[in-house]
Amino acid sequence: MANYKHKLINTEVGTLVLPRLADISLADLGQPDVRAESIGPLFPIGSALITDDGVYRYAKCGGVAVAIGKLLQQAAVTSGHQVTMAVAATAVVGATSVTITNSTTDITADMYKDGYLYVSDAPGGAIYKIKSHPASTATNSSVVITLVDPIEVELTTSSKVGLRKNIYDGVIVNPTTPSGIPVGVVNHSSFTASYYAWIKTKGIVSLLTNSTVVVGEPVVAGNTTAGSVDAYNEDGASNNVIVGLVQTVGATTKYSLIKIDLDPSW
Repeated sequence: MANYKHKLINTEVGTLVLPRLADISLADLGQPDVRAESIGPLFPIGSALITDDGVYRYAKCGGVAVAIGKLLQQAAVTSGHQVTMAVAATAVVGATSVTITNSTTDITADMYKDGYLYVSDAPGGAIYKIKSHPASTATNSSVVITLVDPIEVELTTSSKVGLRKNIYDGVIVNPTTPSGIPVGVVNHSSFTASYYAWIKTKGIVSLLTNSTVVVGEPVVAGNTTAGSVDAYNEDGASNNVIVGLVQTVGATTKYSLIKIDLDPSW
């Protein structure tokens, strides 16, 4: 759809890449500051900033503050909004909205804005970026999900879908038992609960270390300390996601210099 285009802007610190949006006032955008946070959004969530030392993404913190140097994970999936939500009415090819039936958990207005509706069955495989939606109470009420792009494969009342937030909306300290994927590292003194800030997704960071790591070798999301990284275990004892490569070793419970590579685009 022609109205939805990426926008690239050269700033004092790097190239700002805005997500596909119907409208945005470029005059309202200031210079990005990767070491500051704000109580309200200054840029669209998911905006990218490509600098000479890495890639940053604009994110919203979840309900608990996170300290500098901690590994972050996307928000955990909301119970009931996963793969078994029913499509309430046929959505033909070319339609830009889907009416679905809510399950047992309320949906707040635009809770999934800039996130995704994905089709899990009958037929599965399609994924669509969400433009907007109203609130919906639980217990089988319907809600209309407006999409950025048109439907590619017809959905019927036999189809099943799930909803997932934008991966930078409501980020949390990476737990020892994964409930999502690692997305970046806190880049400033602290990330206040429900505030907005840039997190680093690719490049060199100082990252909490939980075990004996080795220069030049990979590290994975920590198994025993939230927000940390562990040494990669080649025998398969640890199957957590690889976060990056060690540049300088810090003792366990201290911080190591790590080259992370967690951005989905760069």
